[in-house]
Amino acid sequence: MQSFLSLLLASQIDGRRSVCVRKGLSLDDVFPSGKMIVVIDSGELEVRCRHGALANIISAGDAYGISNLFCDAPLASHLKARTDVALTLLPKQSVRSLMDGDIRLYHEYCRLLNRKLDFLFSRVELLSIKSNRKRVAGYLLSPPGGPLPSREALADYLAMGRSALFRELGHLEEIGAINYSSQDIVVLDRNRLKEVADA
Repeated sequence: MQSFLSLLLASQIDGRRSVCVRKGLSLDDVFPSGKMIVVIDSGELEVRCRHGALANIISAGDAYGISNLFCDAPLASHLKARTDVALTLLPKQSVRSLMDGDIRLYHEYCRLLNRKLDFLFSRVELLSIKSNRKRVAGYLLSPPGGPLPSREALADYLAMGRSALFRELGHLEEIGAINYSSQDIVVLDRNRLKEVADA
């Protein structure tokens, strides 16, 4: 079964266009991202909250702007190019018109929203953990997928300072739960990690 995004990309959509954005640029300075579904063809985008905190990192194969497809209000976040990125822009109005003629798109859209809600609930649960140590252990037990973000991005994602993150990673390495280097974090003992998360 094809996903909502793959069905969209295989369709003829009025106003569809491709753009490239340089690392460091805010996408709002390049085009009105609130009126588009932004599909990442290559590279990475940072999703930032209004006050600047990192909310998520999205990469090739992901999209932004789908969750508010049927709302006129813009999302409470903005996009910044983490690397040079190639993007496909799909006007939301054209996507809605296309969906009116294809019930499969509505079904796949509902599946997509269910997955997004699941991600949101797991993120809220993770951020509600008061202990930095338990939060890091919880994240490492079930990371959201894709490559592990940089230490700076991981600290932002877990809502903690970099020094606090390094301290907790160092502790988890000391007890044999992980192997930690500047390039990678490898889980060695999931049971030990679970003990820390559940303590």
